[in-house]
Amino acid sequence: MILVVIIVTFLLVRLAPGDPTYILVGEVGDESFVKAMRERLGLDRPLYDQFVIYISNVFRGDLGYSYLRSEPVAKLIVERIPATLLLVLTAMFISALVGIIVGTIAAARRGVADLTLSTLSIIGISIPYFWLGQIILIVFAVWLGIFPLGGMVSVGYEYQGLEYFLDVLYHLTLPAMTLAIFNIAFTTKITRGSVLEALTQDYIVTARAKGIPESRVVFRHALRNALIPVVTYTGFNTGVLLVGAILTETVFAWPGMGSLLYDSIRLRDYPVVLGIFIYGSIIVILANLIVDVLYGIIDPRIRLR
Repeated sequence: MILVVIIVTFLLVRLAPGDPTYILVGEVGDESFVKAMRERLGLDRPLYDQFVIYISNVFRGDLGYSYLRSEPVAKLIVERIPATLLLVLTAMFISALVGIIVGTIAAARRGVADLTLSTLSIIGISIPYFWLGQIILIVFAVWLGIFPLGGMVSVGYEYQGLEYFLDVLYHLTLPAMTLAIFNIAFTTKITRGSVLEALTQDYIVTARAKGIPESRVVFRHALRNALIPVVTYTGFNTGVLLVGAILTETVFAWPGMGSLLYDSIRLRDYPVVLGIFIYGSIIVILANLIVDVLYGIIDPRIRLR
């Protein structure tokens, strides 16, 4: 999978319009200097040779150097990963918690509640990250002034310990909310469908016949057996969250991989773009491995097989 990602990304960034050397030296730079710069960066070689050199370096653990920052790509990305993981994991937790609860309630209480929650889910799915982020930023940061305009920490302050944690949490609220809303909507729909299907099973009829309270039937018996599709979606959705993080981090100036990727694409910093896609692929693979482990925890029958 990672090899496919490298090949596709390499071709896309190299065949895209624009030349990083002109960004480095300027549009009016001397042609001899531009030529020397292309030779130094290896961009004067045929595309096939560039790919062979790059892939051989990757297998040795060398992702190269940033054209613009003259720093190792791995160093730049590793510095940004904690911020992105904090944003993505927070949004994932919020969307899973809220989506599962709302979806279960919608399945258990058919009628007005189900119709209202389902309608809100459709609306949430329909709103793009970038547009939603700007609306949330304008309302809560500009108009109401409740939250900061962007960043991860307050500028001019050197908080420590609990104060630092609360400051990061304060800045995290709006971007995490933006990233979570779309996924809450999807998680709600998947949970609702899974719980509705579970409620038709024989063991639910038996539980009700035994006089078990309806809330326990729904949340303990039906929900647990309905979680497998939700967990599957959460694992597969890691890639979607990472893509959403690119737009969200750009809107809120969150210092993660997303904002680094946006700047690198805009400035044709090929090594950084490729490196971020490689790290992103590794994160998605690890997320799906964790999902496989969770299958066995949720349903022991899967572990036994």
